[in-house]
Amino acid sequence: MSEHKLLNLEAIVAASKRIQSHVIRTPVLERTVGGCTLLIKPEGLQATGAFKLRGAINKMAGLPQPCPGVVAHSSGNHAQAVARAAKILGLHAVIVMPDDAPPIKRAKTEADGATVVVVGPDSDERRDRAAAISKDQGLVLVEPYDDLEIAAGQGTVALELIEDAGDIDMLLVPVSGGGLMAGCAVATRALCPTARIIAVEPAQKDALSQSLAAGKRVAVPPPKTIADGLRVRRVGAHTWPILQSHVDRVVMVDDPALEEAMAWALMELRIVLEPSGAAALAAALDIARSGGKGRLGVVCTGGNVEPKLLARIATGINSGRFLSPAKGCSE
Repeated sequence: MSEHKLLNLEAIVAASKRIQSHVIRTPVLERTVGGCTLLIKPEGLQATGAFKLRGAINKMAGLPQPCPGVVAHSSGNHAQAVARAAKILGLHAVIVMPDDAPPIKRAKTEADGATVVVVGPDSDERRDRAAAISKDQGLVLVEPYDDLEIAAGQGTVALELIEDAGDIDMLLVPVSGGGLMAGCAVATRALCPTARIIAVEPAQKDALSQSLAAGKRVAVPPPKTIADGLRVRRVGAHTWPILQSHVDRVVMVDDPALEEAMAWALMELRIVLEPSGAAALAAALDIARSGGKGRLGVVCTGGNVEPKLLARIATGINSGRFLSPAKGCSE
């Protein structure tokens, strides 16, 4: 069966019903910038500070019982989501995290009772360790993105956005492994068929851009970017065909543009974004300031930012550093 038949609007609507008692239906914040209406979905308001709880609950609530427990690999937000879902569902959880994960994300993961195993910074290393733990301990592997049940849960973000805000002309979603984008793209294509679907990647991690150009999945070297949640080196095998058929355009954003979007969110929305969570907003602001028009759905994925970085952003606001928009977006 094709990926498109396994991940469809019906699966996303079913996921919405399954997870609704465990997640927050985040609001849509509307702002006008230039000729664009930005319709912003602030997923940092979720209990774990990011959208990832949606997919984790959808996947784990359907596991066969009795379940011996779960194992996952993540730089932070999926780790927290799996730990919280395991706590809700009464499951044992082991999470493999990189040694450069933000300490706040590791602390929150452990606070929900998960056992954390630390490895090096490469996403492939933590993926391989999680697979080994799954085999050795008999735990169910809960993938961070390359699972269509995970993607269906993440797709509820776009489902809610369109249900609450109405039709959109464009959807902007950050891409790491592609689970969020796959789910959101399928929901958007079904509900707003003419909307353009824009993937956003860090300038230092153009795995999707390269893959679309090559017509096959391409892996990139370990990325160096402040967007720790977007450092996966290749898109997923299951998400790839959906991304290939649904994504209309890729926009890349550099670190200064991410910081400027974080500052804008603090000043204009009164919300905190982590760098990964600000990626789609950075791209949307650039489109709006460059003469774009229309209704832009913008997925701001999370707000689990390190206090030191947040303090730097606040200092930049006070000094006037962000009064001139950063020029850090490109095709």
